[in-house]
Amino acid sequence: MEDAEIVLMFSLLIIPAAIWLQLWVKNRREKRKNVLGEEEFESTARALFSIVIEGTAIVGGLIMIIMGSGGVIKYILNFYAA
Repeated sequence: MEDAEIVLMFSLLIIPAAIWLQLWVKNRREKRKNVLGEEEFESTARALFSIVIEGTAIVGGLIMIIMGSGGVIKYILNFYAA
């Protein structure tokens, strides 16, 4: 296998993982909502922890989606350019 196929495989594997990460954050936020639709935290420490973890997951997931899509697009361009 060439390097291009290996990059394509990893790119195709990373996109579903990134989408799962985004859905995990969404479900986590929905579980914390009260009757009025506001997020409730047990303590300030829990709120700060959630902000850091969820923020990192969102940014990391978006980076993974961008890099995975870029790998797929790069493979397609190289395949059809030759």
